[in-house]
Amino acid sequence: MATVLERTLRENVVITEGGRRKTITKLEAAIKQLTNKAASGDLKALQLLAALVRSAEERAVQTPISKSVLEEVDQKVFLGILKRLQAASKGDQGGSHEADSE
Repeated sequence: MATVLERTLRENVVITEGGRRKTITKLEAAIKQLTNKAASGDLKALQLLAALVRSAEERAVQTPISKSVLEEVDQKVFLGILKRLQAASKGDQGGSHEADSE
């Protein structure tokens, strides 16, 4: 089953982004959708994304990633998402379930 899942997530799909057609993997498309929902204030999407980020951070600590695998642009995007998640997490601790708009 893991092999089928991995193969399926690596399949390409064509999306339209900013008026331009672009080919990405199904995994990238799913992450984009999840991130967009979280950014729009969907609490369940935000919680799932936060869990995925924590899991990725734990794996990164266990297995160092070479600089060539994670390019500088990717790192900036990832850090931006992480900052937003941390800010939203701080907002949830105050008892509010709504995402802060920036």
